[in-house]
Amino acid sequence: MSSLRNALQRRNHKERSQPRSRQKYGLLEKRKDYVLRAKDYHSKQERLRFMREKAYFRNPDEFYFKMINSKTKVYFLKSENFGDVFDTLWN
Repeated sequence: MSSLRNALQRRNHKERSQPRSRQKYGLLEKRKDYVLRAKDYHSKQERLRFMREKAYFRNPDEFYFKMINSKTKVYFLKSENFGDVFDTLWN
């Protein structure tokens, strides 16, 4: 009997649209859209936090030959106190 029940076509669920009074604000964001946007935002924030932490704890005396051969596009001034640079760049 359950196979017969699954064979019947069911009506698709329709999500509600944006009310006319709020049309000027664009499309109504559905929960699934919000969840995707929130996950993306939090993953980016987590990556930034990890990169800040990695930069804060890096060893300024560390050296690799690739540092000479490669170039960077963004330049930052390096001061004597690395904590000051961290505070000005990320806070």
